[in-house]
Amino acid sequence: MSNIKFSIITPTYNRAQLLQRTIKSILAQTFKDWELIIVDDGSTDNTETIVKNYLDDTRIKYIKKENSGTAHSRNIGAANAKGEFITFLDSDDEALPHWLDTVTGHLIPDTGIACAGSIKKLPDGSMVKDYPYEINFYGEKKKVKFTCGSLFIKRSLFLDIKGFDTKMPTGLLSELGYSLIEQLKDSNLKIVSIEKCLVVIYFHDGPRLRKDWKSLTVDCARFVNKFYDYFITWDKSELARNYAVIAYYNYKLKQRKESFSYMMKAIRLRPLNIKNYLRVVKYVFI
Repeated sequence: MSNIKFSIITPTYNRAQLLQRTIKSILAQTFKDWELIIVDDGSTDNTETIVKNYLDDTRIKYIKKENSGTAHSRNIGAANAKGEFITFLDSDDEALPHWLDTVTGHLIPDTGIACAGSIKKLPDGSMVKDYPYEINFYGEKKKVKFTCGSLFIKRSLFLDIKGFDTKMPTGLLSELGYSLIEQLKDSNLKIVSIEKCLVVIYFHDGPRLRKDWKSLTVDCARFVNKFYDYFITWDKSELARNYAVIAYYNYKLKQRKESFSYMMKAIRLRPLNIKNYLRVVKYVFI
């Protein structure tokens, strides 16, 4: 297994039953040159028992460790990976059977990252297709998507940027994506965009980290500050969008003054965006 094409890294925590759907979707891949590394972040349910049922397939590896968070789990998985490319698939999501085959067909010899689309499955059962979106890559338009199952990274490139920032509990893939963008600038590696939706991302009811408004506010502000020089020079519209997002988080926290401040930053960057003026009215006065 020294010439594996793809290393699929799946961190998991107390999702024994959901994890089986993810594993089965990998086993059903039409492209067979892969390894699946399941990193158990200290589960207290029967995850280990469930996973052992699949370990007869030598392409599947299981690593159990003490609970330390998703970012660390993904980094541990990457450190044990042998594939030319790595990708991350959460333990409640599902890859379509042609996922890896389709990506393989789009790779070029100097691919640094490849980005495909995904399908969001909402709690009401509705499905929304989510394709790669356009960014300004140092003056050149490129389409990217920094989400689990959509982003494929040349393993050497991932190791060059030292993986995920373990200090960020939210926004991990966005932070990783823009770290990759900065690294790609001075390399000969390319960005490949795939206009196909290849994984299903399941959204669930109940408490989730994405509703922890305080953590989201802190992490989004940290993300903006980390990549501010890039955004202000090359992608002011994305900077404005992030300011509007931080404004929304502050609104959810009932911090109207802070919400107004960030909305004004967004408006100064994109004065012709009418929606931002409507957001000011909602976030500050309603």
